Amino acid sequence: MFAETIDDRKIGVLSDTHGSCLAWRKALVLFGPEVRTVLHAGDVLYHGPRNAIPGGYTPADLVEEINRFGKEGGRVFIVQGNCDAAVDAMVLDPQITNHVALVWRGRKVLMMHGDNFPLLRAVALKNDVDVAISGHTHVGSLVREKKTIFLNPGSTTIPKGRDPESAAIMTDEGIRIMTLDGEELHFEKW
Repeated sequence: MFAETIDDRKIGVLSDTHGSCLAWRKALVLFGPEVRTVLHAGDVLYHGPRNAIPGGYTPADLVEEINRFGKEGGRVFIVQGNCDAAVDAMVLDPQITNHVALVWRGRKVLMMHGDNFPLLRAVALKNDVDVAISGHTHVGSLVREKKTIFLNPGSTTIPKGRDPESAAIMTDEGIRIMTLDGEELHFEKW
């Protein structure tokens, strides 16, 4: 199940970009140039008929940015969100899967969108996962249950709850959820 191994010192985690190229760009600035692996917890392109995309960009611009990141040596792992369609998988270079399971610096990482959180929780706890990543709720959170840290980086575009747009950074020290402007919202040590 955990076949892919990554040894990057720092990984960027985001979710629910919903077509916003501007949010993707802000997240990459937050992550810094040393981040070459990004985990995206789904709802990549579709923004909904009632939501304006900030910055005057279109979802096609976000597709171009994500694909360019991969062509320039970065890796993006994407799980399918409830708003992601089959056509999204056809235009994005990173394969969209229903889950991502990898080992990062000796830690088991499992990512699913979160629209079936009971399944993510059960699989994570059964497999002694170190960090289980989800999106979907648009609310950033870090919760530890037994050995597992459950991370939701929040939404980069349409946050709900008290926190603004956010993303997360994983390092050897722990996990930080940050605003896209660089303010720390939550921190959990390993």
